[in-house]
Amino acid sequence: MTGGTGDMFDFSTVQDKKIADRVFAEAKEFLSLCHFGLQGITRTEDDVIKIVEKLKETRMAPLAFDTEMQFVPLVRELFSDYCCKVRLHCAVSYPMGRLVSDSKMHALDRLRTMEVDDVCVCLDWQAIFSGRYKDVEKEAARIVDEFQNDFYRVALVIPATLMSDTQIIETCRALDEAGTVSVKVNPGAALGVSFEEVALIKRMFPNRFDIHPSGNIRTLSDVLRYREMGCNNIHTAAALEITDDFIVKKLKEYGGI
Repeated sequence: MTGGTGDMFDFSTVQDKKIADRVFAEAKEFLSLCHFGLQGITRTEDDVIKIVEKLKETRMAPLAFDTEMQFVPLVRELFSDYCCKVRLHCAVSYPMGRLVSDSKMHALDRLRTMEVDDVCVCLDWQAIFSGRYKDVEKEAARIVDEFQNDFYRVALVIPATLMSDTQIIETCRALDEAGTVSVKVNPGAALGVSFEEVALIKRMFPNRFDIHPSGNIRTLSDVLRYREMGCNNIHTAAALEITDDFIVKKLKEYGGI
């Protein structure tokens, strides 16, 4: 079955086992560079259970599974018998970054104590749009200094779609001064990344940031283009459907279907 059906491709239908094994391995690697999961304050335990079971049916693992802090124990238990190791990811001050810095630090400390693997932190939109870039730098430096080495990745999130080119550049300059490694471009939440935003950051700060595109990434061509641009950490709620399309594409290339 192809993307959009809710089910992954059935590899048992491929007669050539070598081709099936090769494509499965490539698909597993493909998904391992995507974030996937379920976030939002309206999500329920039943929602989380359903999406975890859907992932487990693939016998693959994303780069990280995105979840809310309150669901971390549940998700960890659901993956306890899984064939693959799955990193857990949580967002802090999502999506507008309006928690005060002390609250963000407290949340990060709690996630560290809970042994969550991977985090992103939304910067204060008001500081960005007010041009208070020194405040952005100060907050970013505080987070980086305390937590950069305690998680797989600590990404700082900017609402690039709502920002001018100048605001993007000045914010990234502040993050550069703070020693930031990873920048997530848009929080999702109806704000979709664009190729132009990623290209701007790469052009102005070459080889400086690990850029995480996020929001409105819905097709295989989107993911492939971001990877061509050097992005190896892509957030998409459609990761499983896109991986399914990748499987079908590869099987056609190799003569498996």
